[in-house]
Amino acid sequence: MRKIILLLVTTLFATSCIDNTPPKDRGVSVRKMGEVSGFSLKECYEKNCVNSLKSNTDENQFIEPIKIISNKEIAFEKIMKIVLKEQDINIVNSTDNYIYATQTLYGKLITDIEFYFTNVKQIHIRAQLRGIPYDLGNSRRVLENIRFKFHQNDY
Repeated sequence: MRKIILLLVTTLFATSCIDNTPPKDRGVSVRKMGEVSGFSLKECYEKNCVNSLKSNTDENQFIEPIKIISNKEIAFEKIMKIVLKEQDINIVNSTDNYIYATQTLYGKLITDIEFYFTNVKQIHIRAQLRGIPYDLGNSRRVLENIRFKFHQNDY
């Protein structure tokens, strides 16, 4: 009985220490990319993050962008419908070419998910779990699931 109580207290203590404050520097910003400046998502070098921009990402954190077959407006609508259909994902903010959503797991763990729609028929994607150094592949799993539904027209 003592071991069970100790395990419960340790679990409660460990989960109460998670930092769930929203990131201040997320979103699309102007960045210098070689000779040209352009819009891009935030860099991604931590183990709890994946990003589709090769120039802003470690090799292990890289994920392929979603390729758009139709036009940008239809792709934007498809992504919105897919994200709205997911029970644990909520859209926080969106503009003409950007969607910011959050996924809540177990009531405590929050993953920030971003979609940036470019003019070159692709959607750059980024996901990062807040407050924990390793996400055990959750960020990649979420984005691959959305990519699969996008290409299967499951919305």
